Amino acid sequence: MGNTARGVLAEYLVAKALGISTKGIREGWLAWDLTTDDGVKIEVKSAAFLQSWHQSKLSEILFLVPPKRGWNPDTNQMEAVLKYHADLYVFALLAHTDKTTVDPCDLRQWKFYVLPTQKLGERTRSQQSITLRSLETLAGAPTDFWHSSDVVKNAGAIASS
Repeated sequence: MGNTARGVLAEYLVAKALGISTKGIREGWLAWDLTTDDGVKIEVKSAAFLQSWHQSKLSEILFLVPPKRGWNPDTNQMEAVLKYHADLYVFALLAHTDKTTVDPCDLRQWKFYVLPTQKLGERTRSQQSITLRSLETLAGAPTDFWHSSDVVKNAGAIASS
């Protein structure tokens, strides 16, 4: 339920849904999280209505999506320019709202929104974050774990064209 662990779990779930290998060492400092066999770079963002700490109400959903400097592991250098590095963003929402039954390992409790980075960058509102309402407007209806691969592949084809 913690933000950091949930983020890593979300990356793992997206990788599994897309058939991306999870073997080897996860490089947390790269400018994107996953790369498909077709070379599509994916940034995974996660959020949840419920948190590991006491809450008097459900959390407002806000995904942080600032452009950032990329890091090159071969040179150990940061890029000078802030930009979006991924082709696609997958927003993973642990959508369950009952703390007594929430289970981040229950795939039915997750919703996934897929958005080509170009659409994200074209927004006239904040380039630093996106609310759930704005995301739903741009990305449309969410998908579940079992159908996310098709949605990502379709969006990836759009992003690379």
